[in-house]
Amino acid sequence: MPLDFIGAVLGLTLTVAILSYVIGDNPLYRLAVHLFIGVAAGYAVVVALVNVIVPQLILVLLSGPALDELIILGLSWLLVLLLLLKLVNTQSAPGRLPVAYLVGLGAAVAVGGAVTGTLFPQTAAAFVNVLPSGSAGGDLLGLLEQPVSALILLVGTLSTLVFFWYGGRSLAGGQVDRPLLVKPVARVGQIFIGTALGVLYAGVLAASLAYLAERLGALWQFIGPFVGG
Repeated sequence: MPLDFIGAVLGLTLTVAILSYVIGDNPLYRLAVHLFIGVAAGYAVVVALVNVIVPQLILVLLSGPALDELIILGLSWLLVLLLLLKLVNTQSAPGRLPVAYLVGLGAAVAVGGAVTGTLFPQTAAAFVNVLPSGSAGGDLLGLLEQPVSALILLVGTLSTLVFFWYGGRSLAGGQVDRPLLVKPVARVGQIFIGTALGVLYAGVLAASLAYLAERLGALWQFIGPFVGG
């Protein structure tokens, strides 16, 4: 039996199993989800073994490392052995050290990536010129395109920041409300946030429909000859 035929049958079965969620939660859908989680976990383990554990913990040790490399390798093995203690006792105090190290390292990488990859570029992109550049010549529409776009960007950035300003004033009955000067600006920011979330949702929905159409097309190519025959 050719591998293409087996792959097509598996793709058809799993696609039908996932689409069966439309009629509600059922064993076929749960089987497909569990299979996906198991395959993802197995793939992660293989990648960790091939790219991390074997080359950086075993092969380096067998290659005769220098003193500085040996110190780093010893600390790495110490963290690995402490982490293995969590398999024996989940409440092991020494086993919390490598877990804390991994969580702290992951948080630092995430924050650093968000600051350097998102916050700083977004802040720099907000510094735009709201005056016409004059490069459009006599075209009035082209002359106004840059200042209008820059003004929308400026208003959207400032109003969104004001929306997340949590300074409020106390009202009767213990309720808290925004100050009168902040409330209309925050409302504009809420419109920009809602528009952005709507665009993101539309993008996700369009990508999902495109993937569904691709899968249905692949299934039709598989079952089309049988139906036509």
